[in-house]
Amino acid sequence: MNDMEALRTRHSVREYLDKPIEPEILRQLQAIVEGVAKESGLDIQLLQDNPEAFDLVARFGLIRGCRTLIAFVAHKKDQDEAIGYWGQHIVLEAQKMGLNTCWVALFSRKKCHAVCPPGNEARVVVAVGYGATQGKPRKTKQASDIVTIEPGVDKPAWFDAAVEAALLAPTAMNRQDFHLELSPTGDLHVDVPGTGLTNIDKGIVRRNIEVAKDAHQ
Repeated sequence: MNDMEALRTRHSVREYLDKPIEPEILRQLQAIVEGVAKESGLDIQLLQDNPEAFDLVARFGLIRGCRTLIAFVAHKKDQDEAIGYWGQHIVLEAQKMGLNTCWVALFSRKKCHAVCPPGNEARVVVAVGYGATQGKPRKTKQASDIVTIEPGVDKPAWFDAAVEAALLAPTAMNRQDFHLELSPTGDLHVDVPGTGLTNIDKGIVRRNIEVAKDAHQ
């Protein structure tokens, strides 16, 4: 499975089987997490046997049966976009390894086993394991809802795939609250409103666009 296939087949999964991740797969996942943490400078922690982190009754994001998670520790919103960008890389690598995932913003920070320096918190986590299902595609906006192309600008060869990839990106409560603008220089800019977790969404969308562009090099 290549990155684009992982992007297209990966769906958010909220219910997991009582099946442990094999030691070799865990070692591979740990190596990916450590490599991304080193390259990005982010504090990323792979936590095992921490199902209580999801013991939170909430309207959105309820996770069942998951014992393993990846925590992104940061100071408030300072690193949100980087968390989304690098976290989505880990998510797609996990998909290629046969694992299922779900980005989770509503979880019990008190019960999460992440080690947080003073002033920092587990900003968001990714549930990871073997899903009871593979998830399912969700309703998305149309390309015309999220794209602006400046007059006279020709679409690059990768453009349609990049828009598709952006629309496949998981976002908070599936709002897809972002906008893409193709500039005269051929750059595809991602804009989001400056509220809530949208900068994490922005990072995820940027990563998906990059995957699509790389696939068309």
